[in-house]
Amino acid sequence: MGVARDGAEAVALLDSVECDVLFLDIEMPGLSGFGVLERLAKSPYVVFTTSHADFALDAFEVGAVDFLVKPVAKDRFQKSVERVLGFFKKEATAIAPQRRHGLFVAEKENNYYVRFANIIYISSHENYCAIHAADRDYVTYCSLKAMEERLPPGDFVRIYKQYIVNVHLIERVQSDQNGSYTIYLKDEDATHLPVGRAYLPRLKEIMA
Repeated sequence: MGVARDGAEAVALLDSVECDVLFLDIEMPGLSGFGVLERLAKSPYVVFTTSHADFALDAFEVGAVDFLVKPVAKDRFQKSVERVLGFFKKEATAIAPQRRHGLFVAEKENNYYVRFANIIYISSHENYCAIHAADRDYVTYCSLKAMEERLPPGDFVRIYKQYIVNVHLIERVQSDQNGSYTIYLKDEDATHLPVGRAYLPRLKEIMA
């Protein structure tokens, strides 16, 4: 349990403790609530608390459990807590095999179910992700870090600050004389993507 006075302090605190539930303001000094989520290695359940109701849609698109508008009445806060506890209950009783087959992706007013096996790679573009799948591309408001946490770690690997690829669709990894690496994927577009040096050890570990 802890309290932070601004976005940077929140990130530092959350990096040092285990957090299951986060009540997060959106407009904070230096770093917004959305910016805080971008920097977390692991996202807890998030309830946004803000004076601006206009942010509600953006909050739910990044996976918020609830959205509270200040000033928050006691009974409304209690309902939010009950909602969070409901998510923990669902998580505890979820059937693991069903959760490993795919994920739902929010795109505008629709929610699409995308099977993991159909995802070729995922790219990050500022505050949204593009899921490049076998049938089509899906664009959703989500950080790449948050998307990475929803993927099976044995089947997907982060290769660059902007890219995650399906391990099973890697055709080859090529290096050049400067020590740079490029991944070639087995898709119709013959996609090739750079490999960041920071992500190379994890890639080698998966492919060993």
